[in-house]
Amino acid sequence: MRLHNPLKLSSRLLLLAACFTIAQPATRVDADSTMAHCLLSDQNPSLPVESGPCRFSQRQGNVTIMFRRRTFDFPYREAGLRYQRSNSKAGIRFDMSEGSSIEVLWR
Repeated sequence: MRLHNPLKLSSRLLLLAACFTIAQPATRVDADSTMAHCLLSDQNPSLPVESGPCRFSQRQGNVTIMFRRRTFDFPYREAGLRYQRSNSKAGIRFDMSEGSSIEVLWR
C-alpha cells in the first residue's frame, strides 16, 4: 500500500488553487449609467441647440456622456480647468472651455 506524502499533496492543491485564481477574469466594476435627455450648445450661438437622448455614466466623479455618436469625457481631475460643472435638481450642465456646453436632464 502506497502512502501519499502530505507535503506533496498540499503543494499540488495549492498550485491547483493558484491556477484557478489566475484563470478567473478580473472583477469588472461598472459605472452608474442611465439614459437621459441632452442639450448640446455650440460655441457659435448662431448654430441650433442639438437635443435628444443620451447615455450618462459616472464613476468616482468621472463622467462620460454619449450623445449622437459622440463621446464627451469629463475627468474629475480636470474640473475647473477644462470644464465647469453645475448640478441642479433637473440635471447637470457642463460648460466646456472652448465655449460649448452640454446639459444632461433627468426624465
